[in-house]
Amino acid sequence: MNFEHSVSPQEVKFQFTSQASYDLPMGKDRALNLNGVGNGILGNWTANGVVYLSDDVPIAAPDVGASFSYFNQRTNMVCDPGKGSPHTATEWFTPNCFTAPASQFVAGNAPTYLDNVRTMGAEELILSLFKSITLGKEKELRFEISSYNVTNKAQFSAPNVSSPSSGYVNFGQIYSTSNTPCQFQFGSKFTF
Repeated sequence: MNFEHSVSPQEVKFQFTSQASYDLPMGKDRALNLNGVGNGILGNWTANGVVYLSDDVPIAAPDVGASFSYFNQRTNMVCDPGKGSPHTATEWFTPNCFTAPASQFVAGNAPTYLDNVRTMGAEELILSLFKSITLGKEKELRFEISSYNVTNKAQFSAPNVSSPSSGYVNFGQIYSTSNTPCQFQFGSKFTF
């Protein structure tokens, strides 16, 4: 069956991850030489950053919404639903590119997953600061401040592809996100 050929629902064409770590130039024997209490508070911190970028994944094709679930086949695709669509939460793709087949016993021509209509890709920035204080030969105290989704950018989830036979109510709209808002985490660890 030619109509059963489709891309994988987990297909991500491009991914990029980069990590950098930098010892801040403040502290004992660093560019800004600090001693005593100043070094104890401001000295010897390390900054870390992680950037993650990825392409999007294909969305599932809508089904017809037949009265018998056994015949709940996919729709016909009469145009490219991703072409010219605004890609907003209220209209991620062009909904009138899908029509029901002439008979509920005939399979539609839309593939299982739409390569030309994909979810929003990921853009993640994670930053952290940490400081380790050596307390004797085998003891260490570490303080850490981390922030996730620093840019606080929402990543939309997949759009609603429920049956277009319901008159396209909410069809192609997005109601949730795949990531969380900006979060901060504070922690400490004592190793002995």
